Amino acid sequence: MWDVILDALIDSSIAAPFLLIIYLFIEWLERNRKAQFTAVRLLNGKFAPLVAGGVGLIPQCGFSVMATDLYCQNYLKSGTLIAFFVATSDEALPILLTNKDTIGVTWIVLLVKIAYAVALGYIINLFDKRALLYAGGELTLVEDEHGPHDHSHPHGGADTEGESHTQDGEGNTVIRVSDGCCRHAMTSKGGFWNFVKHPLLHTLKIFVYIFVVNAVFGLLLYYFEQPITDFTSKLGFAQIFITAGIGLIPNCASSVIVTGMFADGLINLPALISGLVSNSGIALAILFKDRKRIKRNLLILLIMYLAGIAVGIPAYFILQLF
Repeated sequence: MWDVILDALIDSSIAAPFLLIIYLFIEWLERNRKAQFTAVRLLNGKFAPLVAGGVGLIPQCGFSVMATDLYCQNYLKSGTLIAFFVATSDEALPILLTNKDTIGVTWIVLLVKIAYAVALGYIINLFDKRALLYAGGELTLVEDEHGPHDHSHPHGGADTEGESHTQDGEGNTVIRVSDGCCRHAMTSKGGFWNFVKHPLLHTLKIFVYIFVVNAVFGLLLYYFEQPITDFTSKLGFAQIFITAGIGLIPNCASSVIVTGMFADGLINLPALISGLVSNSGIALAILFKDRKRIKRNLLILLIMYLAGIAVGIPAYFILQLF
């Protein structure tokens, strides 16, 4: 038993440095407000789903959270938001890349997610007839005591009742993007420690998640390997329905659980893809904070679940041919 726990600790420790590097990079991106406001322009154009699909692949859910904020403020089409959600890899990519048993399928997962995200984004945007608040107007970056703000002069206008944008003294629209990926405050005070504090804490949190998941599944296999493998093998493509549901859990642990199950041989590749497609990290929790649009939010939740199932089932039967 202690060998299983030691193996889980070693496997988790291997992923930790890679996680820290990724989170330091993402922290830098989140502090680069000019890059975020440039993204607002891109995400209003005809290449919006393509941009969302590419950016969403960056590990962690920070960009899907940012996209959710912009969507709730009526700056993104629904398809663009879905593209972000579907492409989001959250904590799965670092785990796949640092596990010798899963690194070989990483490129398959990434290709499926980005292609699927872009395709869904364009299709859903065809049915989203809302006029966005910002549609090619002048975009300027203003620095004040509250931090950088984006001042947009919209062309056309939109129905934005209940949205969280505000107006400045000159009547310009102010876009307020969230702070960090986990809603942590980011300030220029504190210097180096303020910059590395959240990446270190996030790395520690995910390290614990990975260790716990590895240890739990390792112990389960240690004591009940044959019954578990018999049960999961009998589920067949029904695994897809289960992992798609797990992926909807608005927490980074869901992607860790699904990826850990695949690494331990408890689920097949289509089930992994299904769970990671429906997963958007904590973004769904941010979306449902907008209680005035529960029906819309429930529809997005249903779309994410069906999207996971819709890609998982054909993938399962295609793999049966090989």
